[in-house]
Amino acid sequence: MQGWRGFTKLMLLMLFGYPKAGKTTLFNLLSGAHVQVEAFREAKAEIHQRTIAIPDERLDRLASLYPEKRKVPATLELIDLPGVAFGDIKAGTTLATLRRADGLLHVVRGFEAAAIVPARGKVDPWGDISSMEEELILADLVMVENRLLKLEKEFKKGTRPEIELEKEILLKLQVGLNQGRPVREIELSAQEEKLVRSFAFLSQKPLLHFINVDEDRLKNLETWFKPEKAKAPCLVFAGLIETEILALEPEERKIFREEYGCGEGCQTTFFSLLPRFLNLIFFFTVGKDEVRAWPLSQNTPALKAAGQVHSDMEKGFIRAEVISYESLVAIGSLQAAREKGAVRLEGKDYLIRDGDVVTFRFTS
Repeated sequence: MQGWRGFTKLMLLMLFGYPKAGKTTLFNLLSGAHVQVEAFREAKAEIHQRTIAIPDERLDRLASLYPEKRKVPATLELIDLPGVAFGDIKAGTTLATLRRADGLLHVVRGFEAAAIVPARGKVDPWGDISSMEEELILADLVMVENRLLKLEKEFKKGTRPEIELEKEILLKLQVGLNQGRPVREIELSAQEEKLVRSFAFLSQKPLLHFINVDEDRLKNLETWFKPEKAKAPCLVFAGLIETEILALEPEERKIFREEYGCGEGCQTTFFSLLPRFLNLIFFFTVGKDEVRAWPLSQNTPALKAAGQVHSDMEKGFIRAEVISYESLVAIGSLQAAREKGAVRLEGKDYLIRDGDVVTFRFTS
């Protein structure tokens, strides 16, 4: 994920979109919350927020090896924002809020309901997706052009290498954005990406479209679902149907999911996609009191991973003791793994891999 800073804080994902598209319904389905959905009242003004544990069968299996220790899953923060009127994404408050996100979940209306007026006058999910993607790109283009104007004033005071570099990068972005390309699709060097990161461009953030459909669209996906029309990945969910299924007894849910073609449900689908969506891996630690999962950007060195656990571990880093999840489960315990010589010693530049179980050695 371009612009990702690692998760010394909670991952922050935001649900946004035009009014009455089903944002709060999806919020409930993903988070397990029970926020009341009132489809026919005026657009909501409140923000809903919830911390969600990220399910991981590997963590469950590791924790079963240490029943005396607490199991601590990785978590994310999910925020359900009020609807944004067509053309209003550039409003100051909305922009500032969305720029805080690590990832954007765009909820799109794909259901018929005569009493609920569509944001753009008709139920047109691909049109809504295209319109919102254009709004995000336009918001970034405005930011780039405003910054370029400020840089011109700086140049009048004298040139500096860092200003010249920033101008060069912004001009590259300006060209791409004017071509309708989101920032995430514009090729940037590591140095350029680092500079661009501070702008928190909306079209640079990972974006996932959730199309909320009715029974008819759900059963006729092959006739209308054309994800290649979007610039970002698309998922389909049937908000009303899934909500009703969740109210059933567990043994009945599978039957109705199969009948309606809901698959495993949007929550399971979303969490299976999450690592790829945010370019994530997960590593694990077995501490004195807890077995814990940690989210981490791909290609992160052991030194920085240690800092995710505790800043003292990064400052006093000596080495990392590493074993894969599969090997640890097969052997049965870290102690037995050490006795078998199955635990590797790695230095600060070792790139943590998905599923690594790591013990950081450090001086305090």
